[in-house]
Amino acid sequence: MLSFLQFRRRNPDRSPGGLLLWYTLVPVSVGALFWLIWRFRIRGRRSIPRTGAAIVISNHQSHLDPMMLGIAIRDRAPRAMARRSLETDSPWPIPWILRVGIRVIFLERGAADPAAMRAALNELQHGRVATLFPEGTRSEDGRMRPFERGVWLLIKRGKAPVLPVAVEGTGDAWPRDSKPRWRGRIMVNIGEPIPCETLLEMGVDKALPFLHAKVDALRAEARIEMRRRSKGKWPLLGPVDKANA
Repeated sequence: MLSFLQFRRRNPDRSPGGLLLWYTLVPVSVGALFWLIWRFRIRGRRSIPRTGAAIVISNHQSHLDPMMLGIAIRDRAPRAMARRSLETDSPWPIPWILRVGIRVIFLERGAADPAAMRAALNELQHGRVATLFPEGTRSEDGRMRPFERGVWLLIKRGKAPVLPVAVEGTGDAWPRDSKPRWRGRIMVNIGEPIPCETLLEMGVDKALPFLHAKVDALRAEARIEMRRRSKGKWPLLGPVDKANA
């Protein structure tokens, strides 16, 4: 009856019920709510590979980013990598949702975590999708931080294409060290997949700045489009605008 949802293509590791709830009904409902609050939009969804392994990388501005990214990539039911402190610091039921619902791969921040790396590699080896934020922490002012080298290890061992994604506006909607604001604009901008072979040929010292520039360019594109749609009101002006001038 529900064959049109293509459960096996999207993620054969998840049960049809889990895919229907956590990667269909919940994202559609929450996405509609976010559109009402922040006029949430997604660009470039056609660039998401319909099958096969992929590493999704994104910039990181806010606590909202994993939810926005999950909604944008929901067709592939990805497993996200996130710091372990979210499991202990977040109010209930967020830890339960992260652990049981969307099965986040928790990792220790600032330290090597072989178990988390094995879990992410297992997703890739079975043709599924893993997502992560290579900056390692949220930006304080919208400007992107350098990528940590852990993402290179995943690329080198996983041998999967990299899908660059940018999230823009979440820093206004939920700033670091502040409460959420129920106003603003948010956009997810998805780029074209980059073959793993291309990155490996470049080597780590060139590939990481290259990926950083790709994501930052997508973020800048989203910022321009959001300004156009909001007639210059959103996103709020900040240091990132001076960096792009």
